[in-house]
Amino acid sequence: MSQDSPEGQHVRLIGGRYRLSDLLGSGAMGTVWAGYDEVLQRRVAVKELKVPPGVPEQEAAEARERIMREARALGGLSHPNIITVFDVVDVDGAPVVVLELVPSRNLATMIGEQGTLTLQQSAVVGFATAGGLRAAHRSGITHRDVKPGNVLVADDGRVKLTDFGIARNIADAPMTSVGLVLGSPAYIAPEVAAGQPVTPAADLWGLGATLFAALEGRPPYDVHGDPVSTITEVVDGEVPRPRTSSAVADVIMALMVKDPDARMPLDEVRHRLRPLIDDPDDPLYPGSPDAPTIGAGLPVPTAAERAEFSAGRPAPLPPAPTGARHLVEPAPLATSPGPLPPARTRQPAPVRPVAATASRRHSAAAPPVTGMAAVGLVVAGAAVVVAGAIGGWTATRLLAGQSPFTTATVSSADTAP
Repeated sequence: MSQDSPEGQHVRLIGGRYRLSDLLGSGAMGTVWAGYDEVLQRRVAVKELKVPPGVPEQEAAEARERIMREARALGGLSHPNIITVFDVVDVDGAPVVVLELVPSRNLATMIGEQGTLTLQQSAVVGFATAGGLRAAHRSGITHRDVKPGNVLVADDGRVKLTDFGIARNIADAPMTSVGLVLGSPAYIAPEVAAGQPVTPAADLWGLGATLFAALEGRPPYDVHGDPVSTITEVVDGEVPRPRTSSAVADVIMALMVKDPDARMPLDEVRHRLRPLIDDPDDPLYPGSPDAPTIGAGLPVPTAAERAEFSAGRPAPLPPAPTGARHLVEPAPLATSPGPLPPARTRQPAPVRPVAATASRRHSAAAPPVTGMAAVGLVVAGAAVVVAGAIGGWTATRLLAGQSPFTTATVSSADTAP
């Protein structure tokens, strides 16, 4: 459905909660919009399937299945270097995927603007992308189209892998089309270009080719812009090498190996690139230090803000509500948390004499004596002493055959001589 926004801009509302506004990007079979989730009050990206007129129904069905595969692939992944899927909405029988919106540029745009990346920037891209791919592979998902256009560099420096549109889970049935090569010719793995099955090793080649472009400012293969000639060169030609030697170049050469089984594993890629990064959590892409992360309770974005997104610029954070409390910076974590505390085991109780045990229990159970309680104890003790004396005297009289209540006087005159 459609409605007019308060600013007079014509927008669409889908799923009863997602308001679409600005166009972020468009391809042959899909369109990405900037949107706003009116329930959680946050910005989102909305990927909508677009089937051109005249496309056969079989191809349209494959396109719908492909966008659902992306949703399922991303929906099962949770990693800081992978775009997050929030929701899937059915709109007129076609799936619409609601994604995390990251104000960013893709790596291809960055290369086009600045030519090449520094060694440290390339290391950041490689380290982060390898982390995202490792998470995908552990979940049984192969991306199948790793290239600079699918690596996002956010305005706050985060690096995220996106566009799993042709990703495949090992549990999915294969999708094949006659004469169709899935992937980008300049970055496709040689075995995939030759028609062999796609494996996670194809993503390793794509990562190496992506880093090659970042370091050299150009794709590793491009024969006059002709896709067929480029694919032929990928399969039969020599593997290009970076012009300068560096740790990043060594990783590239270890990834761009035609034998899939001989390519460097992702763990080793991260191990090699880690020393080039001062802090993996503080990448070297300057941007807005307070890049927008819109939370609940903040105003709905204005038309001007949406226009900035459509132009590729991040919208500023809205002002904090009056009276809002400033967040307190958490204390920094220690460099090392130290050893874990020893496990508590049940120890046998030591054997003590019975008397000592009883005395210990009595002393442990006795409450402290203070005030009037002390006076009461003294009186009670005196009464016990007096009662004991009287009892002893009475018992002695009875044993002597005398009444305890009479007194007899014995003198020497009453005794025999």
